[in-house]
Amino acid sequence: MVQKTALFNPEELLRMDGIDELRRMRAEPNPFWNRPRLEVTWQLPVQSGFLEQRHITLEPMRLATRDELLSYHDISYIETLELFGNTGSAFSSRFGLDTDECPVFQDVHRYASYPVGASIDAVMGVAEGRFRNAVSFYGGLHHAMEDKAAGFCYYNDCVVAIKRFRERFPNKRVLYLDTDVHHGDGTQDAFYSDPNVLTISMHELSMGFFPGTGQPEETGEGEGKGYSVNIPLPPLTGDVEFWGAFEDVVVPIWLAYKPDLVFWEVGGDAHMKDPLADLMLTYDTYQRMAATVKQLTHLMNSGLVVVGGGGYDPVATAKIWMVVLSNIADVPLPPTPPLDWIKLCQKYGLEMKRGGWTDRPIRTEEEHYPKIMRALDETIKKIRDLIFPIHGL
Repeated sequence: MVQKTALFNPEELLRMDGIDELRRMRAEPNPFWNRPRLEVTWQLPVQSGFLEQRHITLEPMRLATRDELLSYHDISYIETLELFGNTGSAFSSRFGLDTDECPVFQDVHRYASYPVGASIDAVMGVAEGRFRNAVSFYGGLHHAMEDKAAGFCYYNDCVVAIKRFRERFPNKRVLYLDTDVHHGDGTQDAFYSDPNVLTISMHELSMGFFPGTGQPEETGEGEGKGYSVNIPLPPLTGDVEFWGAFEDVVVPIWLAYKPDLVFWEVGGDAHMKDPLADLMLTYDTYQRMAATVKQLTHLMNSGLVVVGGGGYDPVATAKIWMVVLSNIADVPLPPTPPLDWIKLCQKYGLEMKRGGWTDRPIRTEEEHYPKIMRALDETIKKIRDLIFPIHGL
């Protein structure tokens, strides 16, 4: 039987109405946990007919068990989140709860748990050979710490899934690749001293930009020294500059490390239309990344799990995740997004100026280009000095 790409189905999550209660409770919509974002990003593959493609198998998202969550998260934190999710009350500040980014709302513990169950099943399904690779749009909650919520993230599905993999396969190595516009601080923190999990994060870094971490000097500690790689990008970084850093840093370290499993947190928020960030990537870079990730995993016979991560322009994020899914699953994109999906976007008041899978090309303004390149050159030099020798480069 030909192995297929597993695509995790969020229907159970979407049937809950906690995010609708949240919308009524708050004056401003939560950029991550809101109905339009979840519906628009999921309905694009549904209405494009991807669920019926022979290369794709649809798998249910499920709630993570208490035992699975305890692989990383503190029991007091889990119990507090469960209490809130059942409309209880507790002291929240020490756990990072009930903030603008991580509000408390009906069934919040279930919303937090579904992505974890899906990421575990994705990783183990790939590791055990049941799937060729796997995609879960609503995973990638990389800011959650052991006992604290942050940045729309309550439980860290990336960490829990990788830890479960490492428990089952202690001699195998994992590459965690994070191209979300925000630094993958929670995941880095969890594996900061572990040489069997290499974390690479490409992210925007500027004054006041969340979470404020991810400098090149953050390289790991103890046995993990050299296994945390950070590539901070200045605001207005575009396709050419981003891809230069990817090829100069990510590719050689990847080839030297030889991972058994690749866990890619894509993020749709480095796109130029994202309202919460300042990078200038177009769909072309995501197309190139998806093709390159697929090529490298094939070359090294590595398993591949892809999670969506951030992305706060629902139209752009939906298209990015579809571009990635199309590449990973070997299913061609339709010529244009479906008319019913465009109508759904219009129903939610989402702007769509271009109907295809490409952006108009952009060029970095001359006044900014030297500053961007100087910052990137300094970053790449630091990584080559700090990281490359540890990997024999």
